[in-house]
Amino acid sequence: MIKFKKVSQDLIEGRTEIPYVQASPVFSKIYKNYKYKFLLESADISRIYGRLSLIGIDPSIKLTEKDKKPKTQALNERGRTQLKGKKPSNLKTFLKEFHIKQKAFIGLYGAFSYDFIRAFEDIEQPLHKNPETDVDDYTLFLYDTFIHFDHLKEKCEIIVYRKTKKEIQETTSKLLKKIKKPSPKTPTTTNAKHPYKIKSPKFTLTKKEYKDLVRTAKTYTKKGELYEVVFSNILKAKFEGDPFALYLKYREINPSPYMFYFDFQQEQLVGASPEMMVRCEDNKVHLRPISGTAKRSKDPIEDHDNMLKLLLDPKEKAELDMLVDLGRNDLSRVCEPGIEISDYRFVEKYSKVMHTITHLTGTLRKDKTALDALISCINAGTLTGTPKIAAMQAIERHEKERRGYYGGTIGYLTLNGDMDTGIIIRTAHIKNGDLRFQVGATLLNASTPSSEYQETLNKAQAFLQTFNANSLSR
Repeated sequence: MIKFKKVSQDLIEGRTEIPYVQASPVFSKIYKNYKYKFLLESADISRIYGRLSLIGIDPSIKLTEKDKKPKTQALNERGRTQLKGKKPSNLKTFLKEFHIKQKAFIGLYGAFSYDFIRAFEDIEQPLHKNPETDVDDYTLFLYDTFIHFDHLKEKCEIIVYRKTKKEIQETTSKLLKKIKKPSPKTPTTTNAKHPYKIKSPKFTLTKKEYKDLVRTAKTYTKKGELYEVVFSNILKAKFEGDPFALYLKYREINPSPYMFYFDFQQEQLVGASPEMMVRCEDNKVHLRPISGTAKRSKDPIEDHDNMLKLLLDPKEKAELDMLVDLGRNDLSRVCEPGIEISDYRFVEKYSKVMHTITHLTGTLRKDKTALDALISCINAGTLTGTPKIAAMQAIERHEKERRGYYGGTIGYLTLNGDMDTGIIIRTAHIKNGDLRFQVGATLLNASTPSSEYQETLNKAQAFLQTFNANSLSR
């Protein structure tokens, strides 16, 4: 039975409850039928995560931008109808023209690259670095067809937004038929019938080269030009097979608050990010900066000792404190006075590492939107350093390649004005048979080159286990 609700003058929401199951098995049944799709999941790492999962399929409109040149494309007849009479010149005007007052899932889902910042800040481009990249500044889709999972209530619903009840009934009926089919055997290992393979993996920087970068960072901080900076290393490899099979293996090894599989048809993002970028709900804006890292141990006593060393380390505390100050400054540009701080240096534990976090909350000003909050906070200080612009300039001077998606943002902006985004870290980007996986460390004057290099390997450890590449970490 479909429950209908009008959410705007020309938009109806239809909800159909179906038997409760987990999200990944449902996605496995339907994902090959659609060019564009996504799966968002959360692991129960802390009290604010783990309750909801969301599948999106068959979007109607695609929005991209590169070098300040936005492009809006209708993907089907629905998209052509939705764009009729509207002429959004950019992302901000699109959200304004399509705005609805009722809370709803319909909205823009996708990714912003690290280089989206160039639309708002002048980041110097060194002559030695190739300015061209095959990653758009953002790739977003207007999704209006979902499967929503509430794991706390053990509830699962098909949610469809259309102009008429008949359209909702037809879409829901077709989707139900696909969901009711027997589950396929989805490959997750290299021994499966249709395996994925990751070949010729290699980090672009050697151990010596990365340690030299750490020394460069220490020079900046010693001179007072930077408080801290994040330099990264790139794992490159060849990829064959099903990217979703890689996602299933990765989520099993490394459960995280922001687990995602986004398929843009020509490229995929497979991620298990621990860190929120910005969340905006009911005019409350949230940041949750993470810094300070320690390795996990299978021995509970050693694991506890590692946690205590993390909490007592003044260098790790300094890393986080600088990012808290940066986050308060970023939020103050779009929020009312009075940023709240909670969960200070709370320890979140993941499969291979643990981190300290702090939660920041502000009230969005009436003249600002969720998109304004995102723009104010990008790129995350945990992936750049502080001061932010100066740190990004240093990254441009010393990293050999553009970052692409690494350090960018993944998530959604709903048409009613809510937003939830994660930072694109612990993420594989697959395109044209090439795979990139990037890791970095927060570097400051107290950093030790060998320890910081080891931290990057610890952060990559879970992903390396998806293809038994532990030898790379030696």
